[in-house]
Amino acid sequence: MQNDVSHLPYKLIFHKTHGDDCEYTTDEGILDLKAFGYKNRPKYVDVRDSVSTNLVTYSFNGCFAYSTKDACQNAAACITDEISKKDRLIARQEGRSFTHTQGVSTIIYTDGASIKVQVFLLCSTSESMKAQRADDNNYIIQIESKCACPGKCTYKSNGLTGGAVFIIILICIITTYLIISIIFLRFVKHEQGINLIPNRTLWLQIGADAMNGVRFTVSKVRGRDSYEKL
Repeated sequence: MQNDVSHLPYKLIFHKTHGDDCEYTTDEGILDLKAFGYKNRPKYVDVRDSVSTNLVTYSFNGCFAYSTKDACQNAAACITDEISKKDRLIARQEGRSFTHTQGVSTIIYTDGASIKVQVFLLCSTSESMKAQRADDNNYIIQIESKCACPGKCTYKSNGLTGGAVFIIILICIITTYLIISIIFLRFVKHEQGINLIPNRTLWLQIGADAMNGVRFTVSKVRGRDSYEKL
């Protein structure tokens, strides 16, 4: 694996989390592990082992646990056998440890038993992931990303869609229109009861036209059905 950083002394420096379980404070800024993941699905998928004879692919997700099929449940990382197509969990999100030294962030994961996965995050303008099996119980993942540069990325959860924003704005406009109109009719025009409905005549006419349209459509459909029966 090029630019292999597995030799770095990853236990030299420990940094406590900042704010939440996935934000880590370093001497260069805050590294947000959420920037390396998606909710409910892995951000990095189908990454082949750097050793061509290792017929497996890797998936990895920062911060958020994900589940696929087979044994890959509540995972941080899984491998898939390219022959059998079966998944196997190699890392869980729980119990990970974080260090940052010599400009490299290192996260140590386990599967809750004997398997250990070392993830090295390298600050880079490009985006890539490499993975390699060192032995049956040890795996190395190397990710190059601008988000590996502390302080460069902040995770943003999915906001409202454009359609949702439009509906909210429309409801606010209609509500404001109704409130202002009712206040005007009540205190300026001194209307009461049903007369407080703004443009009542217009809305009644629209309702009547809609009902007439429905009746017309139904009559046409029924007339065609009767003709077809004949």
